[in-house]
Amino acid sequence: MSDFDDDLSHLQGLHLIQESDSAKHLLAYGLRTLRLAAFHDTTRDPVMTMLSIGVEKLQKVALGLLHVAEHRVWLPRRTLQYEYGHDLVSMESGLREAIRAKANRATHRPLVDQLLAAVDADPVWPPLVSALDRYGRAGRFYYLDALADSPQQEESPQAFWDRVDRAAVDADPDLTQLFHDTMTDFSLSDEFNKKLNARAADSLQQWWDLVAVAGVQGVLGDRGKGWGHDIRTVGRQVIESD
Repeated sequence: MSDFDDDLSHLQGLHLIQESDSAKHLLAYGLRTLRLAAFHDTTRDPVMTMLSIGVEKLQKVALGLLHVAEHRVWLPRRTLQYEYGHDLVSMESGLREAIRAKANRATHRPLVDQLLAAVDADPVWPPLVSALDRYGRAGRFYYLDALADSPQQEESPQAFWDRVDRAAVDADPDLTQLFHDTMTDFSLSDEFNKKLNARAADSLQQWWDLVAVAGVQGVLGDRGKGWGHDIRTVGRQVIESD
């Protein structure tokens, strides 16, 4: 007998655990790589690969849990494939609005409202999710397509990530000052790059926290409560620094 009042089978419950584990470890490894990166050029593709897939998986699992809470069954494949596809921007907006609309389910609503407000006000998050969306849908093949004489019409993944960096610098006076200082003292470049990457990582981490807390608080339904705790629990090998 299931521990939850829904129609998911035991096997579906196991699949949910496996997919959630995949999402959280992709996000955790991606964020760790981003925080430790010294240069964009050597880490952009690994970081964007892990984070774009991790964000997509987390979004689809959370949306699936919301669907289970309303309809007792998991999202049908045609919805995942044709309505959501790989559009991270639309899925993120839809998920955040669904959390907002269901926030009254929360055991302690202020916790959810506070994180919603923080993500809403974060100027780095929109260009970051756009960059991951661009990379996940086609950007990862940008140079391969160009090599095959079939260049993509949109800008490169680097151009999209440059918008993330600009938003991070513009949003933080200390980072802005450090950027200007680096122009005259190149020895500060490592410190600047580390803080720049950390700002992007903090933005994604804040969104991840919102989704996890929404789960813990019951916004994603009864099955989402334990899931919310688990989605933020990663292995020691992921979080330890070199």
